[in-house]
Amino acid sequence: MSTIKLSNVNKIYRTKTIETRALEDINLEVASGEFLSIMGPSGCGKSTLLNIIGLLDNPTSGTVEINGQNVAGLSDRTLAKMRNATLGFVFQSFNLINSLNVLDNVMVPLLYRKNSANRKQLAREALERVGLSHRMSHMPSQLSGGQAQRVAIARAIVGDPSIILADEPCGNLDSKMSSEIMGILHNLNKDFGKTIVMVTHNELQARDTDRTIHFFDGKRVL
Repeated sequence: MSTIKLSNVNKIYRTKTIETRALEDINLEVASGEFLSIMGPSGCGKSTLLNIIGLLDNPTSGTVEINGQNVAGLSDRTLAKMRNATLGFVFQSFNLINSLNVLDNVMVPLLYRKNSANRKQLAREALERVGLSHRMSHMPSQLSGGQAQRVAIARAIVGDPSIILADEPCGNLDSKMSSEIMGILHNLNKDFGKTIVMVTHNELQARDTDRTIHFFDGKRVL
């Protein structure tokens, strides 16, 4: 079963004087439990594609299905609920809230779930899963880059989403930290059945995933 399905997706950005086609006729299916890598040069549409899959942006045309549901026409509120329940996001720049400690950062996605009991316990369990339970009271400024990314992954998985979207998750890390982060992602994929879509420039990391697709100038080329 495809947990993500894009059919003839186009994304066009328009101004008064110029039209930019960010994505052109993209067809893509990602199976449940698959680890997919997306590669291509800067500006080729990779992050735009990830934003559309993550329901952060709408295609100009075409259809997007998440877990079998066509998201076209859904209200912003419904999309937000689906995003919070189904999708976890990991970014290159971590995007932690500097005024909150590690535990509170991980709890943030749960604040949008009215019936989410035991938020602290769920956050502790997520931090244990990424090997960072001993840093719960630390502030983001007290963390290394690798530790900050671990917190970001814990935040992404705290609500038990079925899909994790990772945009250059190792882009700001050295090779040792990158290897550790990739190990965590593979563990989430193999042992917990998470579907992962990862944008990367690293060919070695991409080779270690189930499948790699390539983009160039907004088109899928392989």
